[in-house]
Formats: sequence, structure tokens, C-alpha cells
Amino acid sequence: MNSTAGLRVQRGVLATVRNNTLADVVQFQYNPESITRTLTPRMSWGESGESGDAHSRQAKLLDAPGQSISFKAYFDAADALAAGDSGTTKNGIGPQLAVLESFLYPTRDAFQKYESERPDGVKIAVMEPPRTILVWGDRRVFPVRLSKLNITEDSFNAALNPIRASADITVDVVTYGMRTQNDADYKMFGAYHVGLERLAGSAPGVSSTTRSKLAARVR
Repeated sequence: MNSTAGLRVQRGVLATVRNNTLADVVQFQYNPESITRTLTPRMSWGESGESGDAHSRQAKLLDAPGQSISFKAYFDAADALAAGDSGTTKNGIGPQLAVLESFLYPTRDAFQKYESERPDGVKIAVMEPPRTILVWGDRRVFPVRLSKLNITEDSFNAALNPIRASADITVDVVTYGMRTQNDADYKMFGAYHVGLERLAGSAPGVSSTTRSKLAARVR
């Protein structure tokens, strides 16, 4: 039995921010059935102790862990077509897919400015990707960078505009070490980190017997 029956389910969102203004928003028509989060610690191993024993080196964390989040999003024009939406009848779900794809592009204006200012034949990476945010519930609001996007278009209208598609999406979370302390993404990640620690603090504790046994092992 579906435990969420009768509840209003919050939908996930990917959005970009340009010039401190919300720009492009993709609200998932259907929430992904699952997400995969891969966390990789960023560590440094200090110098060995006075004895020169390599095993005595201390591990130190350099930053929050690198975190990639992968999921599959689905898009379907069926409901809008049934409601007679003229834009969907003409373009299908093309506009939604275009917004998603635009997350990987600089703006056209930024690219033209870049082309006009760079010396001939010189390629310099000066255009940052748009600031992107993944919202997955109230507690998980991540600053991210879209690192992989695979779009599969499954069905089309008479003009060959897609009317059903899926997108395999991977984003990398922006952490402290990628930004400065006054940066908005730095602060957003900090807010997520605080919430994570609070949530961890509410985890059920182990019994006193188990705690005693564990304590004896770590002495």
C-alpha cells in the first residue's frame, strides 16, 4: 500500500540563477523513482611520525566530500494534450527539454561577448556555467553543476516534436572548497550542512548495553 496516498507530494526542481535572478526552472512532472548519491571524501595524508612509520600518518579532511547525484526524470505531454493546450500541441515537450539542455550552455550574449573580446585563435575558459540549484524536499537544497545529461525521446507529434522523453541527469554538488565564504553557493551549501548535522543528531540512539560493548572495543 502506498504510504503517501492522500498526501500532496512535493515535486523536485532544477533551476538556474542568472544575475541573482531565478532564470530557468524545470519542475519534475513526475518525481524520479530513485536517486543515487555518490560521496567521495576529499582527504590529505600528513607526514609520517618521528619514527618514519608511514602507517602513523594522519588523515585530514580538506573539504566536504565530493558528491554526485544521479536520477532519471520523465516528461510526458499526454495530460496537456488532453486538455487542449495549444503550446503543447505545437511544440510537445520541446520547451521543457530545451530549458534542461540550456543548463549546459553559456548564454548566447555571453558567448558573443567572449568571441568579440578574445584574440584570434586563442581559446580561454572565461565563461562560467549558469548557477544551478537542485531542490529535493525542504532539507536538501543543493548548489550543483550539471555534469551529465542523456535525453531519450520516445514519441513524437506530426511535426517531429517530442511528446514523451526521459532524461538521465547527473549533477555534482558545489562544496565549500569550490567557492569563497561570501559566495551565495558557499552559504547555501553551509545551510545544507547545518541541516544535515541536525538531522543526524535526531537519529535513534543505540542501547546502553551496545554502547558499553562498543566503548570497550575502541579503548
